[in-house]
Amino acid sequence: MASSHLRSVIRRLGHIVCPDGAGGLTDVNLLERFVTSRDEAAFEVLVWRHGPLVLNVCRRLLYGEHDVEDAFQATFLALVRKAGSIGRREALAGWLYRVSYRIALAARADTARRIVHEKKCVDERVPAGAGEPVDLAIHSELRAAVDAVVNGLPKKYRLPVLLCYLEGNTYEEAARQLAAGRAAF
Repeated sequence: MASSHLRSVIRRLGHIVCPDGAGGLTDVNLLERFVTSRDEAAFEVLVWRHGPLVLNVCRRLLYGEHDVEDAFQATFLALVRKAGSIGRREALAGWLYRVSYRIALAARADTARRIVHEKKCVDERVPAGAGEPVDLAIHSELRAAVDAVVNGLPKKYRLPVLLCYLEGNTYEEAARQLAAGRAAF
């Protein structure tokens, strides 16, 4: 429920900040404006543009919505901190994908360690049926495996997969972005 709220905030933010789709500004232009003058509007457009990708990566790797939101925020905080050191600024979407993937993996590992520690501290067993359904665990592992495979694809195959299946673009939109050079993952 909270993620649908986050998604609607991102969508509204995009329409408020830039109703015409960033006015033709590329990620390179927006990132440069943010780095040089700390232009908040440029950063907001970047969040609007790449927020769904980051949110979907976090959602596929993490179980709880709070963990998803934390990883989403941590990814964009990393962008704030490291914006000036990104070498290939035209590859911002790929950079955000990799950062969100690593942050989500670390969060999942932290959660697993915490659960093991908590289980050691609790003497009584959890009643049957109180845990997550087996199907949910299987789907989560499957989504994590898909991300691992996508992350390992060569660039020329990874780009269309990310644009069409993970960002939700149509084939035509993805082709335009690839031709325009925006989608340099």
